[in-house]
Amino acid sequence: MRKLHEHEMIDAIRLSEYAFQYDVPKEDLEKRLKAYGEHTVWGDFEDGNLAAKLHIIDLHTWIAGKKFAMGGIASVATYPEYRRGGKVAKLLRHSLSEMKENGQTISFLHPFSIGFYRKFGWEILSNWKKLTLKKEDFVKLSPASGKVRRIQLDDVFEQLNPVYETFANKFNGMLKRDESWWRNRVYSEGDLFATYQNSDGKLTGYVYYKMKERNLEVEEFVALDGDARKGLWNYLCQHDSMIDGGTLLTNEGDQLPFLLQNPKIKSEVEAYFMARIVDVENFLINYPFILDEGEFLFLHIHDEHAEWNNGTFHIGQDEVKVFRGNSENSFCTHPPKRGLRCNINTLTALLTGYQSPEFLSESGLIEGPEQDLFLLKKMISKKETNFMDFF
Repeated sequence: MRKLHEHEMIDAIRLSEYAFQYDVPKEDLEKRLKAYGEHTVWGDFEDGNLAAKLHIIDLHTWIAGKKFAMGGIASVATYPEYRRGGKVAKLLRHSLSEMKENGQTISFLHPFSIGFYRKFGWEILSNWKKLTLKKEDFVKLSPASGKVRRIQLDDVFEQLNPVYETFANKFNGMLKRDESWWRNRVYSEGDLFATYQNSDGKLTGYVYYKMKERNLEVEEFVALDGDARKGLWNYLCQHDSMIDGGTLLTNEGDQLPFLLQNPKIKSEVEAYFMARIVDVENFLINYPFILDEGEFLFLHIHDEHAEWNNGTFHIGQDEVKVFRGNSENSFCTHPPKRGLRCNINTLTALLTGYQSPEFLSESGLIEGPEQDLFLLKKMISKKETNFMDFF
């Protein structure tokens, strides 16, 4: 197992083509090679041939209002003759060490199987909601005070990214985007962009969408306030003569359907991305816990695949202390008398905000005294999770 060299990236592309059943057109090959060159690609080889691979992408995410270095796991693939031989498991375990070394305290991935990645400590981060609308559902709301204007791709980063970042900080788990990401990962051929400008001339929302076979497909609907929400929705309704229906992707908690003339529309919610805390100690050090003077909490953490995360963590107002046993897998075998006990999956779901302390406790995934659970609830971010990207 080793990193792939630049001249071997073509082999990584061929494995992706085989595993994910697509072909990279010749005219796009150079662009794909450049993109792969920006990743750290680890491969497992047999007889000198690439058998399995995994990409680590250097990214950042917002959690509890702070930016965290994040390792994006992508393009995990194995040729069929090498499957079920433990190669992907070995690559995943190695990726944890690599990300820890790189200061990436958390990792995201899009799973082919949630159950598979849960075995290695990743847990669900966010759900997406897809609204399916008929033509008659596109009925305007009351007028907004501002105006909507379409913009060109060259203006997208400068105009939309400040709105996106304000919106992203309302949630846990959103991706930090740069101009290259907007151009190469957000935008795809045929996408259209429109902004909402309020009565003071400030941009407070945007949509990006495409028209396809008389269907309006909205990929992002971002409104910073109610006026922007009305203005953008009314703009979409202006396409009624051009469409037979549409779809709108949004976060699970979005209440837009409530405002529609007919809220009884098809709404599908599905688990989307997964996350995993890679380095518990440094993640806790950087997490902005809310504690009063003299308050503290013990967390007893178990991580089967990253032994450096096993131990007891004392979280105080100004510092995090770690207590470890003599063995690599030291962990309380019985529920502790003081503090809370959980595994890495549960800790990730808890601190990203995907699940509440109460639910995790009543489900038996967190063990410990009720007063510590109450303190934990007070300490952590109340923001919902959301993730709008893909890699």
